[in-house]
Amino acid sequence: MANRRQSIRVCTDGSDGAAHPPPNGGRKARPTPKEETMTHPHPLSRRDLFKMGTCAAAGIVGASALSSCAPQTKSSAEMAATGVAAGADPNTPSFLVAPEPITDFIDTKEFEVVVVGAGVAGMAAATSAAEAGANVGVVQKESIVISQGNMAAGVDLQQTSEAGKQALISFLTELNQHRSDRALLEAWADHSFEALAWFKAIASEGGVEVNDDEPQADRVLDINGYKVYLHANTYFGMGHGEVVKAAVPHAEAAGVQFFYNHPAVQLVSDGDTVTGVVCETDEGHVLFNATKAVILATGDYCNDEEMVRYYCPDCVDFPPYITGRTGDGHKMGVWAGGEIEPAGHTKMMHDARVCRVDAPLLLVDYQGNRILCEGPMQGYLNNYVRENVHLTGDAATGMLFTVCDSKWQEQIAEWKSIDPEIDASNCIYYYEGNTIAEAIAAMEADTEGGGYTVDAAAVQATVDRYNELCAKGSDDDFGKNPIFMRAIENPPYIIVPRDFGNSLTVILGGLMVNADNQVLKAKEHTPLQGLYAVGNCSGCFYGGVDYPMDVLGLSIGRCITSGYLAGKHAAAL
Repeated sequence: MANRRQSIRVCTDGSDGAAHPPPNGGRKARPTPKEETMTHPHPLSRRDLFKMGTCAAAGIVGASALSSCAPQTKSSAEMAATGVAAGADPNTPSFLVAPEPITDFIDTKEFEVVVVGAGVAGMAAATSAAEAGANVGVVQKESIVISQGNMAAGVDLQQTSEAGKQALISFLTELNQHRSDRALLEAWADHSFEALAWFKAIASEGGVEVNDDEPQADRVLDINGYKVYLHANTYFGMGHGEVVKAAVPHAEAAGVQFFYNHPAVQLVSDGDTVTGVVCETDEGHVLFNATKAVILATGDYCNDEEMVRYYCPDCVDFPPYITGRTGDGHKMGVWAGGEIEPAGHTKMMHDARVCRVDAPLLLVDYQGNRILCEGPMQGYLNNYVRENVHLTGDAATGMLFTVCDSKWQEQIAEWKSIDPEIDASNCIYYYEGNTIAEAIAAMEADTEGGGYTVDAAAVQATVDRYNELCAKGSDDDFGKNPIFMRAIENPPYIIVPRDFGNSLTVILGGLMVNADNQVLKAKEHTPLQGLYAVGNCSGCFYGGVDYPMDVLGLSIGRCITSGYLAGKHAAAL
């Protein structure tokens, strides 16, 4: 039988200042060999990983106390106290070593608040600061404003009780392996609904509206017996890239000035206070003075191979989904005296093709073998393919395939009453056949859709074994709950390709900040005056191995909210 495609909606629950939704009707094309060479970090050997782990443990906190912006030179004793001696240890990552201060400028601009970066966090920061009365300039590395992702979530406190809010914060803390700064989660929970309503109105003013009747816009979680009401601004089919473009006229009307093609390269400090930022242009360096504050909103660092190896080695074998995210704000903040939160950082890796198939259906790897107890949400499945990608050096071996039969949607509807998080509503592609082999052949024949392949005989053998276990009522291989064990025996048979080899969307880890988003000084963790960090260059909001997709839209919702709050706070200085 021919392949069947459902309506396509890219579901990248993305990050500040990253890529646009994939072209070609929502499909993400495989990188060409040249593109892989440009963006794919070289794999680490096990020996390399051990070395890097030692380096991180020994120097991560102290090394980040370097400052390039203070006019004085640190003494040998001071350098030693930071964990990096003068004549720096060759094991110290280059991004932690401060460059020489830039002192020659072709021009100087004067503002009260300077925002570095124009993704959702930067746009929110600049606009809220300007609306609060500050004179605001935005410096942007690219020639346009850029962002990504489709959903921005917040907590509806009009319906959620205080106990429910606190239960949500505790739930997220647990999902983040208990490493979150609770004050940051609480700031998001307290202000996200307000911030997202404000940003939605700005986008609407610019001609971009949320999706009508989007089923994922409103969700209710039951946590510890409390109902938590979540609401998300959803922009499926356009993404937040269009939202930030639509927000520019409003920001300009509020007095914000934009400077495109002005990559920031260094902060300027007077003692322990950040007073400006240096940008590099084709003509020379431009100094942007900030009498109140600089707000860093530069996104993550997934395109800086050295930073990825140092802070999130889980990701080194996966090519980034985006380009241009090189940790600029992280580095400048460290050089000015801030500190990056401890390794390891949180990775966000979505299924690059079909979005959500969070259902306990049979799952096989690129060789056709069953490899896990099905059930983890798709944001965690990358962990099951990492070794395949590492050993082969081929992102295609990061594929997983859901295998089921014609009753799959009935089964999902039944299971959803048991676990409301079970969902496959955003399944973009699936392929059908009267046999398993026919379904796989239909998938392979769809070259426009990627032409993915898996050994049909191996998959059939796996299905046969799975059916035996279903008949027995006991999963002797992986221990799956028998409630979710259903034989695959009703044609047409279905196969769904799941691409985790090309799915690194963002790495969530950044500069340590307080609840006002002020960057904290290294070691002493008191505010570094004049410097804020928002969105994905700010840290301690997450902390787990993987981004918690249990709250869909959390990443962008947090980016907008942190920018909104930081802009207000900086303007009030």
